[in-house]
Amino acid sequence: MKKIYIPVMAAMLATPLNSVANAEELPKTETTLEEVIVEPVGTGEEVIEVEGNVEEWLEDAIEQEPEEEVIQEGYENLGPMIFKSSAISSKIAANDKGEYFIYYIMHGAPAALVVVDYQTKETIHTFTLEDSKSAWGLDVDENGKLWVGGSVSSVLYSYDPNTEVFENHGAIFSNKSDTSIQDLIVSGNKVYAGSAYGGSLVAFDTETKQIEEYGQIRKRKDFVKAIVADEERDEIYVSIGSNMDLLVKKPGTKNFTSFLPAKYMSEKYAQDLVLTDDYVVARLYPSNVAVVFDRKTLKIVDEFELNSKTVSTLSPDGKSLYYTKAQQLIRYDFDTKAHTELGLYLPKGTEAINLDFIVKGEKKAEDKKVDFEALFEQAFREKALKESQGTSAVETPTTEDTVIEEPIVEEPTEFLLSGMVDNLGQLFEYNPQTGEIQYHQFELPEQPVELYTLASSEDGKKIFANGYMSGGLGVYDVATGNKELYRNISQIESMYHINNKLYIGAYPLARLLVYDRALPWDNGNPKEIIRMNEYGQERSTAVTPYNNGKEIVLGTLPDASVGGGALAFYNTENEKMEIYENYIYNQSIVSLVSRGTQVFGGTSIHANQQVNPRGARLFYFNRSNPEDKKYIHLPFDSSMITSLIVDKDNNVWGMADGTLFVYKDEWTDVRSVELLELISGRFRNAQIVEGPDGFIYGSVEGKLFRVTKDTLKVEWLKDKGVYGLVKDVNGNLYYYDGSNLWKYTIEQNREQQQKEQK
Repeated sequence: MKKIYIPVMAAMLATPLNSVANAEELPKTETTLEEVIVEPVGTGEEVIEVEGNVEEWLEDAIEQEPEEEVIQEGYENLGPMIFKSSAISSKIAANDKGEYFIYYIMHGAPAALVVVDYQTKETIHTFTLEDSKSAWGLDVDENGKLWVGGSVSSVLYSYDPNTEVFENHGAIFSNKSDTSIQDLIVSGNKVYAGSAYGGSLVAFDTETKQIEEYGQIRKRKDFVKAIVADEERDEIYVSIGSNMDLLVKKPGTKNFTSFLPAKYMSEKYAQDLVLTDDYVVARLYPSNVAVVFDRKTLKIVDEFELNSKTVSTLSPDGKSLYYTKAQQLIRYDFDTKAHTELGLYLPKGTEAINLDFIVKGEKKAEDKKVDFEALFEQAFREKALKESQGTSAVETPTTEDTVIEEPIVEEPTEFLLSGMVDNLGQLFEYNPQTGEIQYHQFELPEQPVELYTLASSEDGKKIFANGYMSGGLGVYDVATGNKELYRNISQIESMYHINNKLYIGAYPLARLLVYDRALPWDNGNPKEIIRMNEYGQERSTAVTPYNNGKEIVLGTLPDASVGGGALAFYNTENEKMEIYENYIYNQSIVSLVSRGTQVFGGTSIHANQQVNPRGARLFYFNRSNPEDKKYIHLPFDSSMITSLIVDKDNNVWGMADGTLFVYKDEWTDVRSVELLELISGRFRNAQIVEGPDGFIYGSVEGKLFRVTKDTLKVEWLKDKGVYGLVKDVNGNLYYYDGSNLWKYTIEQNREQQQKEQK
């Protein structure tokens, strides 16, 4: 209880009656799958968490606003292939009664908000985030209401724990390029949100529901990655990228001024910002560094290394913040700039993803208030009575211990630090008063996972599907319709099945794995062959067999190398690797196919976070001498060649951006037909297959088409919702739309089925 002492009141009463203003009244503080689920204790693949790198995921996703689907003839929705419980972000906050809740964002198609009672650790609500596959921005306002920024169509959501009401406030960005809310922060009655890919900033008024648009912060900067704001001081700080810049909007203006020192301009962005009265803290990416800026001068006062995705806000005692490094919890003191290692460690292989404080015994202000008017009135009456009795001198204020107790918030004396450490939603809870740490695990609901990469088995009887971000491997049986789900495998960039083995290009770390289908999915299967990140590579973007699978050819996309992607050969008999670094200077190898003794490849101009001004290259070489590569001139320019196949006539077909082409030999002109003028993405978009009916089928920019091989006549079959493309043993096509696998029975097979039914 806050105490108001009588001496203060007596001093106020010593003033003339006509100079005492009336005190204002204080405002009130207001899924079930029908398939075999294979979930071993462990697999040959190390579990590598990848959800933290927001930009990398978003750059390569072709996100479309969901629309009502009208199923056409020949199309069949086979349903979700992969379910997973994958928490990508969390927040711990209290309602107006001081009761704490854990808010989890579950990745999925669609994503979900899960509300857990912190005291009982029980899940009390699960809300579907329609129109979103993930959500990265989470913050609470002064009344405890949670605000959530979604992806795909930049929708803003809220949940009020006081009324248990969930709301969808719709899209808050007018620019169609702003498809994903990267971060949001609440200050006063404003929700500030930043976006990708338009790099814009808006302020949503929580009372009027009006939206103030700041537009794109800087030209050619597509991401507003992190935001902090102080509505009272009219200041907004933002991190944009890439490459990184830090900017501040000063009071009374709408202009942003950069304060990033030159030595940090090679960073991609600051993935988190923390604001105190005196400092701004920026957590940089990709380097594991936090930089502390003086808020008045915007000069660097300190910097330190860390591994946690974020740092905490200012602790309730106003002295420090917390972070983790090498799994250890560390306290940083703002006054002394000292880092105290607490000797407490998170579970092996984890770091803090989110950090929040819980004030023990905290309660919000009660509705009851001291009636100051009545109190003053009584005191004045007593004073007037004394004056009427002839008392002229002002008496010395009493110093008795009599107190008037006002039932408002006590100053916090004890607090806990808690945070999520993995994508299972596991939390740690640290008590600074006792020095103890505890861990809590939860059974969070599974969500359908958006699909990412498809492949068919060598005989066409199985369809393999991998999940976006959350990973997992689903297997669909073409004959029976049964599904199998294999867990504990991350996102797959490319895969190819041959000789009853599935060769997998896995992300992150540009790994090559092999899954032997003749053996159980367990420890050691899939088996890791190599991690190409040792050669500066980030993604294994192309996998193809050579010489009937005696060798596997791998192409990669670089992230930290000095040149381009690598070309690698894996000998499946002696298990030796042969690696050619920087194979195409400053370009990535994103498609591969073999024809006899030749290997053909296609590149993307995107590599090392740069764009090669020279267009994508189509090349080939003889396996006996990979260094002697030859380039095939294409009669058009393109940014990426994303799919290559060899047809039954031994011709090489490919998709270069939105153009389909066919190459026979060096003496024959390349034939081509443009389907779309522009497409999106850095290294994946179009996929093509040869049908049994004389057509080349393909998907590009979410559209399904077929082309007559001899005349290159184009026919569009479906104008949206078609991603990835493979065929089964019967020549029917499979693709995905969100979390669902779809089947398209080609016209030739439909006609045959109709004849058989008659």
